[in-house]
Amino acid sequence: MEEIHYFIILAVLAYIVCHILYWWGNHWKERAKYAYMIIGQHGKNEEEREWGYRNALLAGEQKALMFYACAAMRKFMDDQPLTPTPFDDGQGKTIPFVFYDYYLPMRVRNFGTEEQQELSWLVNEFKEGRKDATPYFLTAIARLGISGNLTVLFMPCSNEHNYYLRFSPLAKQLARYKELHPELYGMTYIARRKSKHKSVDRSQISVSSNIVIDANVVGKQNCILIDDVCTTGNSIRAHIAELKNYGVHVVGVVCLGRTALIPSHEKIMDQARKDNK
Repeated sequence: MEEIHYFIILAVLAYIVCHILYWWGNHWKERAKYAYMIIGQHGKNEEEREWGYRNALLAGEQKALMFYACAAMRKFMDDQPLTPTPFDDGQGKTIPFVFYDYYLPMRVRNFGTEEQQELSWLVNEFKEGRKDATPYFLTAIARLGISGNLTVLFMPCSNEHNYYLRFSPLAKQLARYKELHPELYGMTYIARRKSKHKSVDRSQISVSSNIVIDANVVGKQNCILIDDVCTTGNSIRAHIAELKNYGVHVVGVVCLGRTALIPSHEKIMDQARKDNK
């Protein structure tokens, strides 16, 4: 009888100890996720921010999900900033494509790193002609790895006013470099069209439908094409095809930003667990 009582007492004590340990573990796990979140917010570099947000997420802080996804964006995207990436030009060839950093849409911009938010803001300001982005473009052009004199062409805009507002200051600055020959006046606008970045269905808008290539760029062979941001690359391919009709040969593409493609919840969690091993 005494042995049964002894066993019951031990079982009760074991239950109490387990309950305390469980509570204590959860208590410290709860505190740890906030500590990790703070590390992510105040990280001195990309690695520290990613480490903090990842551990906060794995500790149960779901608010860290998008912060981690943005901090670890290089792991979710095939294209890497300031790294030449093979770009299918739609003409059966691949040419180097370089962008400065990831561009975050407004719906996720607040989750981005300081550098991503700064670049995304710069893209919007550049589009409106309010900010000079020449140093960023020069850095990206240098990373293309293309030698010799380059003719610099610019992507068409929805209308002539927006085109010159956006690209005139850049063309003026690029012209200061002897190996770069910007052709700002390389097309004639014959109509207005809808703005692609403000449209719901971008695929229905032909980027070259409102312009005609001018004689001064016909037959140019060593050309690079500049745009503010690349999302799918379809507009760039369409314009390369239009230029080819006039004997123009595009050998590289440079953009300020590459639109970040936000991964699914499952993919983000899988990557976090993988990184934690």
